[in-house]
Amino acid sequence: MRRPVAAATLATVATALAIGSLSARPGTRVTGLVPVDVGVATLELPVVIVRGSRPGPRVSVTAGIHGAEYVSIAALREVVLGLDPSAVAGSLVAVLTADPAAFAARTIYVNPLDGLNLNRQFPGDRDGSATERLAHWLTTNVIAGSDVFVDMHCGDMNEALVSFTGIEETGYSSVDARSRELAEAYGLRYLLVGPSPGTTTTAAAALGIPAVLGEVGGQGRWPREDVALHAAGLRRLLRVAGLIDAAPEAPAYRTEVLSTEAWMRATTSGYWHPAVAVGDRIPAGTVVGEVQDAFGGVLERPSAPMDGVAIFLVTSLAMNAGDPLLALAG
Repeated sequence: MRRPVAAATLATVATALAIGSLSARPGTRVTGLVPVDVGVATLELPVVIVRGSRPGPRVSVTAGIHGAEYVSIAALREVVLGLDPSAVAGSLVAVLTADPAAFAARTIYVNPLDGLNLNRQFPGDRDGSATERLAHWLTTNVIAGSDVFVDMHCGDMNEALVSFTGIEETGYSSVDARSRELAEAYGLRYLLVGPSPGTTTTAAAALGIPAVLGEVGGQGRWPREDVALHAAGLRRLLRVAGLIDAAPEAPAYRTEVLSTEAWMRATTSGYWHPAVAVGDRIPAGTVVGEVQDAFGGVLERPSAPMDGVAIFLVTSLAMNAGDPLLALAG
């Protein structure tokens, strides 16, 4: 892990800020499809650079790391395409759909080019598989060099989810305090604090960059209220980061901090019948549902390994061995 560095990025010292083939000068917004060679294909990532007219930090944001997480994609597009560069201090770098192959194929969890989950491959490998190469490109071109990094998510097409932010601890008090401040500004119901190996925020933490994961909505939908909640959270974070001056007021509730997490996975394939709802507080030992065979026979009845809140819940009837059932946090 490198030590945190002073906030003096390209956004404050360079004439133009370049991301791949895109370049933005002060006071401009530039959009374009940036080609990324991943070995078996050349992907085109939709990127927006909003270069403020005044010096300030560089904030980089990704959405669509998982291609069917539509709320995050819609919210980031809304925020970044509505920003006036003359009202921005510093720069916002936004990758609107970070896994375009998964987006086009409407796949859950994985990149169809190699069957890997992009958010388990960071910081990536320049000479690896398609997903590993994409993770490497995002790490070196988007995350690195930022003063703040944000990764916007939601429940995948088969997941219901309670809104939360997540941060990781780097061991550097200034970085960790800044990450928490930014996550609390996002204003979602829960804040998860803990490691998540192979993810974007882990890659940012290893570089000493304050980073926030934001999660709102899911199930392949993007209702107006979920998009608005995600967009408002990002705007509040951008205000606290120093990029913009105005943002929506924070919600009335106080964010609850959760520091332990347990993912429950199926051990058999079959038909999933959950017995709990997303957002429920579930005592340890509670049977959370059944995986049945085609004729109603019970294959497994998993029980909660800890007390916790169900932060996401798979809602599809189809279930495969090894797939998530739900996650608890407490």
